[in-house]
Amino acid sequence: MKPQFTSYFGGKFAGWLDILRQPLSWPLLIVALYLFLAPNIDFAFHLDSHDGQRIAQLAAIGLSVLVLLVSSRVRMAFEGTWTHLPLWSRLVLAAVFVLGLVSALQAPLPRWALLEWGISLLLLVAAFTVAAARRELGDSMDILLVLLCFGTALAYAVTSCCIYIAMLLVSPAYGLGFDMRELYTGFSNIRFFGYVQTMLLPFLLLPALYWGVTRVRCLLLCLVPAIWWMLAIGSGTRGTWVALTVGILAVLWFGGSYGRRWALWQSGGFLGGLVFYVLLVLGLPQLFELQVSFLHRTGDIISLSLREVIWSLAVQFSSENPWFGIGPMHFAYWKNEVAAHPHNAVLQWFAEWGVPAGLLLAGLWVSSGFALAEYTRRMADQREIWTRYFRAALLAALTGASAQAMVDGVMVMPVSQMLLALLAGWAVGMMHCSRLRLFIGSVERVLLLLSIVFAVIVVIFGIAPEIGNLAERQKTYLEGLQEGARLLPRFWTQGWIGS
Repeated sequence: MKPQFTSYFGGKFAGWLDILRQPLSWPLLIVALYLFLAPNIDFAFHLDSHDGQRIAQLAAIGLSVLVLLVSSRVRMAFEGTWTHLPLWSRLVLAAVFVLGLVSALQAPLPRWALLEWGISLLLLVAAFTVAAARRELGDSMDILLVLLCFGTALAYAVTSCCIYIAMLLVSPAYGLGFDMRELYTGFSNIRFFGYVQTMLLPFLLLPALYWGVTRVRCLLLCLVPAIWWMLAIGSGTRGTWVALTVGILAVLWFGGSYGRRWALWQSGGFLGGLVFYVLLVLGLPQLFELQVSFLHRTGDIISLSLREVIWSLAVQFSSENPWFGIGPMHFAYWKNEVAAHPHNAVLQWFAEWGVPAGLLLAGLWVSSGFALAEYTRRMADQREIWTRYFRAALLAALTGASAQAMVDGVMVMPVSQMLLALLAGWAVGMMHCSRLRLFIGSVERVLLLLSIVFAVIVVIFGIAPEIGNLAERQKTYLEGLQEGARLLPRFWTQGWIGS
């Protein structure tokens, strides 16, 4: 186990500062800063939180791409990471984006379709810049990812606790109740926060495993994951419960003895969260005689919540347009009463990008998941102890996110998109950590550069008509609906395109 917290960081801090001053780490820092701020602050107070997060995401991706284009050091590392991928996977990605481009150009609204195509390519670029930083800078970067996850969760937990205390103290004086929804800030839908929980919770007990050398310190470090487990239990987000379970099962299967110990600690975190939920949500408000509004889903725990409607619609679109689909983002063009995306990543690819592109993407996704699982199994008892726990957490986060993407919009919402790019890029950089330099061909280099520049252009032209009047666009849309009608987010909070 690592030395004590203070002595460990005293020896590492100067080295990290040197690393973080390098241009290679700047795209990673931009993504990390976005992910720390997105759940905890309001990027645009006059807009819905989803729109604010989307605008900030576009700014973060733009800065990352700018660093990539102007820094030869970052560009060389990016190209090196790309060339270390197996040839077949590079060809698959190239084929997918060529097919997606054709699909976008033949869609009813090419501007929106190209916007989705471009943001998908730039998210992939962001993932590869993260992979390049992790590959070049080594295992010492893993602790920084743990601290990012823990710091983000800590800030959110502090906010939720302050709101909780305020409700207990203020509500009796004004005859108000205790509303569980108020504890979930920063997201236009509690489910969107659930996506973040799926990917952060696996990392939150690692500080206690690393530095909890005394009971007091261990208890303090366990408070944050316990609060997050309490929020997960109280959210009613069934996809998060399933995703966390799938992630734990994957670690039990592939993580070896340290994976089993990590899973045991996660079980302890869940029990801690359950105790907090019973005491702080079910118990304490009753002492104040407050009426409590819960988010329980026990009554419809096995229902699909109308997902069968949008799944059937996605199957219909893919069967009617099998080769190129209806166009990226165009599930949001044909309006329905349920959602602007099908809540299933594979069906979304089939419906919008076409069956060939969907099959290629799904195959690459599955094979990459098995590669990470096999890497975790092979390395289960190798390197330092903290690295073993970290690999288990990363496998759980990505496996859980993959499972949740089958029933929710993990790959649609801005914060979960960026978090997926960070974690997937980290996994790629961790697995392809060879320092052997493979040179990229001049034709491939030019094609990569042109693709990135073209993606930037179509994203700018895609957002330009709406970016200055999002509130007016949303208001105009709602005026044509009945009172109490809800918005169904996709790229923007008013998710329907062409409206």
